[in-house]
Amino acid sequence: MSNKVYIARNYRSKFDAAGKAKMDCETILENNGWKNIGFKQTWISNSILGTLISALGVTWAILKLKPGSAVCLQYPFNKFYGYCLWGAKLKNSKVLTLVHDLKSLKGKYGHSDKEVALLKQSDQLIVHNDKMAAWFTEQNFQALITNIEAFDYLHTDSPNAKRTDTDYAKIRVVFAGNMGPFIYELDNLDRGNFKFDLYGVGYDKNKVKNVEDTVLDYKGCFPSNEVIDHIDGDFGLVWYGNTLDSCDGVTGKYLMYNNPHKLSLYLLCDMPIIIWDKAAMASFVEREGIGFSISSLRDIKHKLAELNPDQIEQMKRNVARVKADVQSGKYLERALNQFS
Repeated sequence: MSNKVYIARNYRSKFDAAGKAKMDCETILENNGWKNIGFKQTWISNSILGTLISALGVTWAILKLKPGSAVCLQYPFNKFYGYCLWGAKLKNSKVLTLVHDLKSLKGKYGHSDKEVALLKQSDQLIVHNDKMAAWFTEQNFQALITNIEAFDYLHTDSPNAKRTDTDYAKIRVVFAGNMGPFIYELDNLDRGNFKFDLYGVGYDKNKVKNVEDTVLDYKGCFPSNEVIDHIDGDFGLVWYGNTLDSCDGVTGKYLMYNNPHKLSLYLLCDMPIIIWDKAAMASFVEREGIGFSISSLRDIKHKLAELNPDQIEQMKRNVARVKADVQSGKYLERALNQFS
């Protein structure tokens, strides 16, 4: 289809981690021949003004939309996804929806018939992975469903980025993000050839259980556009929840369907991945040889002890291969090429 379009929107900040994936997707769409028919992408933090700009931009896009076009929408899109669908159907246009987040798969919301009904109006979906695709199939979606496999993270390597060689006697396992309750439980692990380097918000040194013998090393919090150049570690940890033995709670359960952007961030920091074995992305990590999965954080000790330097270096070479695709937008590009 020749007339392929998307609608850019306002984001609260150009450097906001929450909007990074969607901003990157707009860039990748543009790079692959999709044209923005809304206003230019903006970064206005004032929520009222930002919402107004997005509303006017969507309205302008609907007015400009040519009948019979193909429209790529990113979901969720605040209050405007339904409005965009209405405009696309009014102009007899085909809708491709790129799904970023699903309330129906987050336990605190419960299943949302309204959300399902809304997404069923798409002609084609790009979803995170096989597990999320299976969920959509269970909801009797008739649309063609394509998996993105991993979310791209557009970035150019900085020559100033700090990357230190691995000390196999003290492997640095990095956790980046909001500090969940499980972080402070890490001091209960049997000691081994590892420590945890922490980057992000919510760290409370008063919750550290054994200050004199802690495995935790808090490195600070950095803007999303700078954090890649500050993270210096050997493995990146994808884990959520309250305990060492399973990813529990709303966020933990969501990991069974979700492609966390955190995983892509770690790859750009040249680190293999350690991930919960029930996470949807565990199969991707194992298949690509970019790390290993665990059922409990208690497994880290023997898993790392079993790895020799040659095996870790092979993982890093595999990371470099996958990273090249992630930072250049190849995963979304391949999914877009399946649009019919």
